[in-house]
Amino acid sequence: MRPRQYFPLGKAYGKAFCNRVDETNKLMGNIKSGKHTFLVAPRRYGKSSLCEKVIELADVPWSKLDFHLAINEKGVERSIINGITELIGKSIGSVEKLTTLIKKYAKKLKPKLNIATKIFSLELELSDDSTPGENIAEAMLILEKLLCERNKQAVIILDEFQEIGTMKEGKGIEGAIRHAAQEMSQLSLIFSGSNPHLLRAMFEDERRPLYKLCRKLILDRISEEHYKQHLNKAAKMMWDTELSDQTFERIMLLTERHPYYINYLCDELWSENTKIPSITSVNHAWNKVIEEERSDLLKDFSSLSENQKKIMVYLSNYGGENLYSDDAAKKMDMPASSISRAVSTLIEKDYIEKTKTGYRLIVPAFKMLLIKN
Repeated sequence: MRPRQYFPLGKAYGKAFCNRVDETNKLMGNIKSGKHTFLVAPRRYGKSSLCEKVIELADVPWSKLDFHLAINEKGVERSIINGITELIGKSIGSVEKLTTLIKKYAKKLKPKLNIATKIFSLELELSDDSTPGENIAEAMLILEKLLCERNKQAVIILDEFQEIGTMKEGKGIEGAIRHAAQEMSQLSLIFSGSNPHLLRAMFEDERRPLYKLCRKLILDRISEEHYKQHLNKAAKMMWDTELSDQTFERIMLLTERHPYYINYLCDELWSENTKIPSITSVNHAWNKVIEEERSDLLKDFSSLSENQKKIMVYLSNYGGENLYSDDAAKKMDMPASSISRAVSTLIEKDYIEKTKTGYRLIVPAFKMLLIKN
């Protein structure tokens, strides 16, 4: 077997996809019933993998829009309209036959065929007397009406959507999307991003246009039970035997079930060991992972304030169950009010997250660098 195919550092396909059964069923249900979804998870938790797996199972045409490099509302407008014209071709049919149908619904946008490359492609020409928000809403509604006429469904994934919320003109775009989205039954929207705090604010703040528009789907870390099945299946393929309980537990302890670091560590283990790995093998592989990540982690850590660094060091050494205790404040030499402010900022920056019992570092690799010997 090729370990990288089973433990990818990017998107997970086929055998590399571990569990997410409940999340798959929920997202599938939202798509089939025409509901919109906002997907909440830290970076590298597998949001894109889940979306693409579910859409493949649903067997519906889709388009993915990435706003990571979006600078202003005009860039967002062009990205969305390009994605919609592409999706019209995928979901409705031959573009040569669509211009007349689109004209029936278009008020601001003008459909035209581009034959510059000797291949017909549909374009929606922007009107000079309309705003980007108006054009975005109209383009979405045109696609929705075309889908309704043909009784078809389609999906648009709006990735790194929190970038729109940081723009000066962002609320206008959010309002335009809401205007169109609340009229949809055949076109489903999936909103995702790498900053859960900013994304939640867009959908959970009653002052924002997208408040209560979507069903929320939270991706947590996969359980040990499901990882045990997944890793042992890969171990039997590689070494004809399962991992020992001690080796498996060591992998879980070091990675804390973070999906990206599970794959990173296991890719190293499966690539470098010709026989079933021991605890020593796991420790050696984890050290290599940390060494490869060291410069990036230290760069991230150095960007934090002094109090934020103290929180990170404390969590690495003592855990997050008693972060607001007198003992914790004494160890960090910080008043309770400063701890609260630093924690809030670290959550916003996606360095730590709240759990049922306290707080934890999102990136488990920080522990190796910050733990006191």
